Formats: sequence, structure tokens, C-alpha cells
Amino acid sequence: MRNCIIILLFISVHLNGTHLFGQPLAKKIKLNTVPFELKIINNPQLVKTNGDSVLELTSIGKTNLFVNPNNKYNVQNAPMVLFKPDSSFVFTAKVSASLSEIYDVAALVIYQDSNYWAKFCYENSVNKQPTIVSVVTRKFSDDCNSLTINEKFAYLAIIKNGKEITFHYSADGKKWELIRHFRLETENNINIGFAVHCSRGNGFSATFSNIRYNSKLPDNLRTF
Repeated sequence: MRNCIIILLFISVHLNGTHLFGQPLAKKIKLNTVPFELKIINNPQLVKTNGDSVLELTSIGKTNLFVNPNNKYNVQNAPMVLFKPDSSFVFTAKVSASLSEIYDVAALVIYQDSNYWAKFCYENSVNKQPTIVSVVTRKFSDDCNSLTINEKFAYLAIIKNGKEITFHYSADGKKWELIRHFRLETENNINIGFAVHCSRGNGFSATFSNIRYNSKLPDNLRTF
């Protein structure tokens, strides 16, 4: 009888999309403009593709992706859709969302593990202004607000050449501005992709469109 109960519990938990120890199962989807299979992690409330290059992603409330430098706060339960890229690449998307609560965030991410990752965000700041924010985590998060904007969208780009990485912002997807240039000591098992989270709200949705991936690099990572 005991064995039957354990088997039924195992089946029930896996049908709900999580392991017994709370780690989400990796589900898989496909975008035609990304030449790799995408994995869904951290149980988004909704994930949906629309056409060749549009992804909709919704988070439940009280989610985040941040390691406070004071070592008292480490929450990394943000829903993400990730894929394993080439060692060097250009990855761009238009990020659109209705920012409501403070720290509503839609981001492009580069993620190795819980200690080494970075995110490039369209974020609702503490002043409730749409803001371009970058966070680089090397065990602890280095958080930098760069620009306030007046649009309900932002074009974001991540460019990587080996361990050298740049983040670029554009208002129209044509003219780009360098936001951050840094090095991240990643190994070959990195993933990149999309994330949403809302640490104060009850849920948050974003749409990633005009998604493009290219393994051909520009001549200068700083002047994309």
C-alpha cells in the first residue's frame, strides 16, 4: 500500500509540471527565428508563441531574479524561456509591456547558473517610470539604472564574443545605444532568452517580438 501511495504521488506531481523537490520540469517550445529549442522554466502562468518571432510570457506574483549585495535576499524564481546559444552571438528583441507595479520587469537574460548571470531589463522603477536597467550577477547582483523612457516598449540587444558582453538599447530597432560593456566568467553551458517577474505585484505579462538571433558579430561590440 505504501508503495502505491508513493507511485501515485510521483505521478500527480509530475503531471503538474514540477519535481518533488520544487524544481520545475523543463518544457520545450520553438520559435522560427531562433535556431535552437527553447526550454520553459520556473512555471510561468502563461507562455505562448505567436507567428515566427513573437513570445508572450506571464509571471505569477512575488517573483524575482536578484541577489542583494547585502546577502540577505536571493530570489531566482522568475519564469524564463531559455536556449543554449553559440559561444558568440547577437540576440535582439522588442520588449513590450504595460508596467503597473514597482519592479515589474521584462528582460533578456544570459544565464549560466544561480551565481553567474546577467539580465537586461525594461523595468518599472521605484519612481514608476519605464527604465532601462542592467543587472550583472557574479554571486551578488550589480544593479544599474541607465535611462528613463516614455514608451511602452524597448528594443534590447545582447551581444557576446567569448566572455565579452554588451547590452544595447534602441527606441526604434535601428539606432542603438551602448548601455553596458562587461565580462562574465561563463563556461560553455550558458543559456540565453527571456524573463518576466514582479516582486510586488500579483502577476505580470510581457510580449517579446521582432526576435532575432545571429551568430555573426559586428566589427565592434560597442557600436552595434
